[in-house]
Amino acid sequence: MKLNTKLSALCIAATLMSVAQAAAAAPAVTAPAEATQPSVASPAASAPGQVPAPAASAPATTPAPAQAPSAPASSPPATAAGSAKAATPVAPSAPAQRPSTSVAPAAAPIVPSTVKPSKPQQPSTAAPAAAATNVKPTQLDKLNHESAVPLVLEAQSRYQYAISGGSPVGKSFQLNGKSYRYLSEDIGTKTKLISYLTQAYTKQASEQFVGKFFVEVNGRLAQLNADGGNLLEFNRATAKMVTMTPVKRSYLLTVPYPAETKQANEKITVNFEKVGSYWKISSAPHVIF
Repeated sequence: MKLNTKLSALCIAATLMSVAQAAAAAPAVTAPAEATQPSVASPAASAPGQVPAPAASAPATTPAPAQAPSAPASSPPATAAGSAKAATPVAPSAPAQRPSTSVAPAAAPIVPSTVKPSKPQQPSTAAPAAAATNVKPTQLDKLNHESAVPLVLEAQSRYQYAISGGSPVGKSFQLNGKSYRYLSEDIGTKTKLISYLTQAYTKQASEQFVGKFFVEVNGRLAQLNADGGNLLEFNRATAKMVTMTPVKRSYLLTVPYPAETKQANEKITVNFEKVGSYWKISSAPHVIF
C-alpha cells in the first residue's frame, strides 16, 4: 500500500511536472505573437526606461504617428492625394479674401469724390449772395423798380440823421427869439453835410434841402431845435416806373402807413438822375419825406 501510494504520488508529480513544462513551453510560443503586436507598443515599453531622455525627444517621436497613417496609406494613396488636392483649393480662397479687402479701399476714394462736388456747390451758391450784398445803394449803377426802393431807404436814413441834428446834437442857443442847436461834428459844416447827403442825392437836391432847413453861424451849421418825420413805412413801398431816359427816370412809389392807423397809402413821385456811374435821387429830401 505504501508503495502504491508513493507511485501514485510520483505519477502525480510527474504529471504536474509535464503540465508545468507544457505551461512553460506555451508562453514561449505566445511570446512571439505578443512581441509582434507590441511592435508599436515596444517603444512605449522602452519609453518608460527612456522617459528622462525622450522627454524632449517625445515631440520628435510625434512624426511616428504621422508615419502611422503612411503605413496604411499604401492601400489608400488616392485619399492622401485627395486630401492634398483639398488643401490646395483652400489656399486660393485666402487670396480671394485679399481682393475683397482691396475693394474696401476702392470704396474709400468714392467718398472724397462725392465730397468734391459738394464743395464747388457751396461757393456757387455763395457767389450770388456775395454779389447781392456788394451792391450798395449809394453805388447803384442799374436802376429798376426793385433797386429804386433800397436807394430811397438810404436817402430817408440820411435825411432823418440830418434833420435830427446828427449824433450827438450840439449845444443850443437863441437866435432872433428862436431856439437853435448846432449839428454834430461829423455834419457840422455845410461842406460836410453836403458831402454826406450827396451819397444818395444829387448836389442840387442836397443844397436845396440845406438852404431851407439850416443856418450858418460862425462857420457852423445850426437848425431849429425841433424834430421832424412821418409815419410812412418806406420799407414796405413799391415802385413803378413813370418816365425813363438814359440819365433820368421817375418812379411812382406806393407807401403804406402802419396798419393800426388805417390810413390810405400815399403816392409819392421820386425823380432819379445818373451822376457819373451811379444813380442819385434828384428830388429834395423834404419833398419826399
